[in-house]
Amino acid sequence: MEMYIHYKNLPQGKELADVVGELNEVLEDVGCVCGGEAGRIDLDLEDERANPKHAQVAVKAYLQRAEFPRDTTVEIGCMEIGVYE
Repeated sequence: MEMYIHYKNLPQGKELADVVGELNEVLEDVGCVCGGEAGRIDLDLEDERANPKHAQVAVKAYLQRAEFPRDTTVEIGCMEIGVYE
């Protein structure tokens, strides 16, 4: 299953490589960053037995702690959810 992070700006003081490394740590056992394009980070949830809600909650918590802008969203299953909702 794929999950996407849609963002306009990265948090102040962070580079894309920093965010990718930190996300890979957050998703250690259930997925990884698998690519992206300008304004989007693609995540692959590897273990289909794991509930994708757990990964979504972990990613949202990371994005909040990293202080991503309020217009950042997470997309899973064609549904976008605001990071701070």
